[in-house]
Amino acid sequence: MTPAVVRSFAPVFAWMILLYALSSLPGDVDSTVAPPSAIAWVPPALQNALHLPAYGLLAWLWFRALDAYGWKPVAALFAAFLFSSIFGGFDELHQMRVPGRYASLTDLAANVLGSAAGAALAWRRKRNAAVA
Repeated sequence: MTPAVVRSFAPVFAWMILLYALSSLPGDVDSTVAPPSAIAWVPPALQNALHLPAYGLLAWLWFRALDAYGWKPVAALFAAFLFSSIFGGFDELHQMRVPGRYASLTDLAANVLGSAAGAALAWRRKRNAAVA
């Protein structure tokens, strides 16, 4: 792989590692067993809302990496959406094994919506740049 390809995909994988690490933090667990993690201090409504920009950014990063790798914009659009959504699904399943965390269809829907929005915005920006 060329250095340019590595530079293109490094932010994607760094963001995915950060998302995985954040979803690995224990949720609201019995404080007599373990101290509460930082995630326990974030209100649930805010936690749910943060799925949209988190997965929107992931799709945006996927689109940019695939575009830099030479994918056609429409193919990069669908792949970015698909890869981000699948990762969101796996992340929800992962949370089922984290103490005090749970998988939710609402969170999955937010992951998919964020992925769609991020991929669409990246594609639109690419298209507008090509027209200008």
